[in-house]
Amino acid sequence: MLRWAVRVPSDDETIPGADDELSSSVARGKRSEALLTVLRGEGEGAIHAITGSEVVIGRSAEAHFPIADDMLSRHHARITRIGNVFAIEDLGSTNGTFVDGQRVAVPVPLEDGARIHLGTRTVIHFRLHDRVELDVARNTHALTLRDPLTGLFNRRHLEERLHGELAFSQRHGDPLSLILLDVDHFKQINDRHGHPVGDAVLRALSVSLAELTRKEDVVARYGGEEFALVTRGIDRDQTLHLAQRIRASAAGQVVSAGPGSVRFTVSLGVTCLEGGDRISVDHMLRAADRALYASKDAGRNSISIAPPRGTPTAPITTLPPMAPVPSG
Repeated sequence: MLRWAVRVPSDDETIPGADDELSSSVARGKRSEALLTVLRGEGEGAIHAITGSEVVIGRSAEAHFPIADDMLSRHHARITRIGNVFAIEDLGSTNGTFVDGQRVAVPVPLEDGARIHLGTRTVIHFRLHDRVELDVARNTHALTLRDPLTGLFNRRHLEERLHGELAFSQRHGDPLSLILLDVDHFKQINDRHGHPVGDAVLRALSVSLAELTRKEDVVARYGGEEFALVTRGIDRDQTLHLAQRIRASAAGQVVSAGPGSVRFTVSLGVTCLEGGDRISVDHMLRAADRALYASKDAGRNSISIAPPRGTPTAPITTLPPMAPVPSG
C-alpha cells in the first residue's frame, strides 16, 4: 500500500524556492483578526472588520457597523477587544442581544464562529482570521459590491440597498431620495479623446460624488456613464441643493487629455419620497429616469424632479439649464 506523508512548514520556515514576499504571505499567522458578517437581515452579506478596541452595532448611521433594521436599537450592542479577547455586551436594547441562543445580560466572551442574534431579524457571524485571510475576505467582498473602475458600489448593490432603504423609510416615515445622473455627450468624449480619457472622466466624477455625500448615502455606478445616489433623511429642497452641488462640481472638473484637457457636464434626475408613501423600488427608478431624460431634453447640464408615484404623463419640474462648459 502506498502512503503519502504531507509535511506542513512551521510558522518560522519558508517555502523552498519562494521569494520572501510569497513566503510571508502563506505563512500561517495567529487568528486574532475579527470579522463580522451579516448572515440574515437587512444588508445580508455585509462585513465589518474589528480594527479598533470596540465596535458599536445598531441602526443609527453613527454606529460603527450600521444596520438598517428597525428592530434594532440605535446603539444596540458593543463588541470590545482587549488583546486577543473579544466580548459582546447589550447596550440596553429593546429587543435584546443573543449569542448562540443565549441572551446577553452581562458582557460575554465571543468564541470563533459564534452567531450573534440582534433583535428578531438580524444574525451576525463572528469569525477570527489571520491577517492574510482577513485581507482576502475583504478583497473578495469588495469585488462583489464595487465597480472596478470607479470604486463606487455597483448596480446590484445599489438596488439591494434601495429596497432596504425604501422599506425603512416607509416604516418610519423618513424622507428618501434617489438621484440618477449621467455624463453629457460622453460618447463624444470617448470618440474625440479615447476611452482612457473617458475612464478618467468617470473616475473624476466618482471622486466628486464621494466627497459631496455622507457615509450613510449610497453612491453607485449604475451603468456606463450613469451614476445613482440614494440618500435618506433630507427633504426635497435639501436633495435639490445636493443635486445642484453635484452639477456645479462636475462642471468645474478639468481632466487631462494628452496635451490638452477635457471638461464635462452632467444631467440629473431626482425623485423624493416624503411621509412613507407606499410605492415600489421600480416606481422610484422609473420616476428618476423620467426626470433624467427631462433634463436632457431641456438642454443637458440641468436638474429635473419627478414625483415618485407619477404616471408617464405626470408633471416634471426642470430647473433652468446652466450655461454649457466649453470643451478643452
